Amino acid sequence: MKLEHIHITVNAKIDPSFKALPKDDAQRFVDKLLKAINMKPLGPINWADAEDLDFPGQSFVQMITTSHCSLHFFAHPDGTNEIYFDLYSCKCFDVNKVVKMLDDKFGLVEWHGVLYNRATDGKPEVTIIGSAMKEKQFMIAKCRN
Repeated sequence: MKLEHIHITVNAKIDPSFKALPKDDAQRFVDKLLKAINMKPLGPINWADAEDLDFPGQSFVQMITTSHCSLHFFAHPDGTNEIYFDLYSCKCFDVNKVVKMLDDKFGLVEWHGVLYNRATDGKPEVTIIGSAMKEKQFMIAKCRN
């Protein structure tokens, strides 16, 4: 099997009613995500509650075969909430499904990101994605299977 090296990042303002991401919820989200992208964990999730009270929230990192996913959630005192998500996979995956999973879990209000094909056998390709884009459907273009 040929590895692909697909990387997506999403920065988002989210539903202000979302208040916390406990470890059990983070684990359920990761389990669902890994099933959707057909990847397996390389050990337990690494989850942390913020120690810096200027930036309250939670973070996790999940190592997966030759890859990783991470998410940082921040609940700001002014009521705005944000997530910063990162997924690097050695397999192609449906970007729309991943963004929908983020929306279903966190209620994306406004978001932007980058889709990066880091394939080693060709020129890297970068696509800007986000809620302000006219085309809402994003596809992994030119996977090199």
